[in-house]
Amino acid sequence: MATRISPDQPIPTKPWTSGRVLTPAQRERKRYKDRVSKRQKQEKEKESLKNLHSQVAALHRLLQSQTRLDPGLQSMALSPEESIGSCPLPPSDIHSSLHDEEPCSTLASRPSTALFDLETVAPFRQTLGVLGNGHSTAWSTISPSLQDSSSCMILEFSDELLAQWSGLSILDICSDDKLNEDAIIRGVLEGWHFLEDRAYSCPLWKIISQIDERIFIQSGVLTRLTMLSTILKMLVAMMYQNNFKGVPPWYRPRPSQLHLPHNPTADYFAWPGFRERLVFSNCEILTDRFFKYFASCFRLSWPHSISNAYEINPGNGLYSFSEAFSLHLVDLSKWKMCKAFFSVFPALEEDMASENVTSPSFFTLPPDNPLPVLSI
Repeated sequence: MATRISPDQPIPTKPWTSGRVLTPAQRERKRYKDRVSKRQKQEKEKESLKNLHSQVAALHRLLQSQTRLDPGLQSMALSPEESIGSCPLPPSDIHSSLHDEEPCSTLASRPSTALFDLETVAPFRQTLGVLGNGHSTAWSTISPSLQDSSSCMILEFSDELLAQWSGLSILDICSDDKLNEDAIIRGVLEGWHFLEDRAYSCPLWKIISQIDERIFIQSGVLTRLTMLSTILKMLVAMMYQNNFKGVPPWYRPRPSQLHLPHNPTADYFAWPGFRERLVFSNCEILTDRFFKYFASCFRLSWPHSISNAYEINPGNGLYSFSEAFSLHLVDLSKWKMCKAFFSVFPALEEDMASENVTSPSFFTLPPDNPLPVLSI
């Protein structure tokens, strides 16, 4: 016959596997600690998953920026180690010294079958040791849609993008030079995804990031720092009712720019004579082929390593351009185009300076042949 347990008798506690018998109070405390530990573990897993999604999204945006002009590349995938700017390396790698670069006409002779080559594209890996002064060295075959010299997809894109400032509120614009310099340098060195983590992000920085991703993303670090910082100065000047005190005299609009209708993109090239040429010619030279040569062949005459171009404030962690680099930026005589550029656009030698380095003749590219250039 079954034994009845009196209500006054305590319910026997089942021993744990270790043999230890816990009192009800001890067991409840143990369960509470287990629940807290489980909740903390779940939160950590959620945070890790969130970070992973953020990295995947950054890679996806990069892939989109590379394939926007060439639908044929849609099926190609990027591995994380092949991405640019989404996974920055430690400062020790970023600040490594660089040596003299190869002329772009030499680099153009290199065959390339992949969208990205880890040894030549990733800007903050060991490749910094071979990128010279930070100019472009990675090449891939130009897509058939861009071999047509009449294609102007990039011009249409930049015209629309650079006209957006007129719809912005001046209250939202950052006019602090130090913050703007930090944004440019950080975007180039670490990737533009940093904008998503900022409590405040100037809308002009977003415009600059899209210009970089569409036109200059595979140019060298110096080219990107030079072009993007100068374009941002002009955007800020236009926002402040054409107050050009903050831009170099040679970058201020010519009378033709002020009085004649023209494409917005024309206002953002450095050379005054070239800007006037664009105004009077309706930007007919600004084809997709031109932009690819331009992004690949620009040279800032900078005799030092990339790490000498910027500094980091130990107090606030902000990047800023070094004094020497800032002086080079405002000296138009330091802005050069390599000789391969003028072999395709000889008339522009009247407007732009040529670099002094003479490339071997057997590396010179015939003007009629499509140049292997960066996929944008």
